[in-house]
Amino acid sequence: MVLINQDSIAYYDWLSNILANNQSKIPAISNDAHGRPRLAEIVAPVKDDISAFEKQFKSLLKSDVFLVDKVVSYLISQRGKRIRPLMVLLVSRLTPDAPSHKRLNAAAIVELMHTASLVHDDVVDGSYKRRGFPSLNAIWKNKISVLTGDYLFSKVLTAMTNIHDFAVFDIISSTAERMSQGELLQMERSKDFWMDEKVYFKLIGDKTASLISAACSLGAIAAGMPRSEVEMMGGFGENIGLAFQIKDDLLDLMGIESKLGKPVGNDIRENKITLPLLHALKQAEKRDAKKIIRLVKSGEKAKKEDYKNIINFIKENDGVNYASQKADNLISDSIEKLSHYEDSIYKDVLIKLVRFVTSRDY
Repeated sequence: MVLINQDSIAYYDWLSNILANNQSKIPAISNDAHGRPRLAEIVAPVKDDISAFEKQFKSLLKSDVFLVDKVVSYLISQRGKRIRPLMVLLVSRLTPDAPSHKRLNAAAIVELMHTASLVHDDVVDGSYKRRGFPSLNAIWKNKISVLTGDYLFSKVLTAMTNIHDFAVFDIISSTAERMSQGELLQMERSKDFWMDEKVYFKLIGDKTASLISAACSLGAIAAGMPRSEVEMMGGFGENIGLAFQIKDDLLDLMGIESKLGKPVGNDIRENKITLPLLHALKQAEKRDAKKIIRLVKSGEKAKKEDYKNIINFIKENDGVNYASQKADNLISDSIEKLSHYEDSIYKDVLIKLVRFVTSRDY
């Protein structure tokens, strides 16, 4: 029998009320000085699909267990931007034919996998904040958090059986395997500052890009596309995921702290190996590279001046330019894949979504 901490429940109720009251006050993301599109503009053509997805998502998560409902309600109240479900829905409308009802379960699958992985990540990393609010493990501790993640994964299986398509089973089982392997590979190579670039791309491909790839593949299946196009859209999503992670690497070096919500150079503090650092180390003199590695390994003990020196080293040794070019090439290649489809409002906003997720400054 699980004993529920009454303080946790009271705190949850208080926090949920704040989240619910402020949900409608969150402004739509608008165009900035760089001309990035509004998120509201991207969502508009599939607004009804998004509403139907939300209904399906909540229905899947219903439970007659009080604790499960409490924890899940808290998770739902912290909803993010729903980028992955949005990709499923937009890809499913690239063809002239109306997409099947599969798109709603497909969108739910990728959001369930994403949410479950975040819950487990917070436990593994010992993180107590998520999107500016206390994480599950900060309120209900590790045991309940891990079991909640497991519950979310069980609902992935439920949604998969609702679709009745073995191609979906193949994609999701492969994606789950890749996501797990990516996390373990990151742990295995956490101190490997000389890793081959291919290993880095496998790491971020499995850890980050695999689920975005799955979202686009599932959208293609929901649209009734042939297998060749399902694979092509999987490649489209894979490239977007890789570009997203590289841009995230760059953001950690070049971002604005107040918008990031974390200190600039946080990846360095956590000894994370990023593409800009990896490339810069290989371009520099061995003596200089070893000196920088020592500074990076010092992590939280490093001084503010040390972080500045590391960031300057990366810039001076072409790390920033090289990584930016890699990401831009991946983005261009992805958008080129969409030329296969006729022009439509859905294709237009999908391209805008690509620009949105790969040109963040927050």
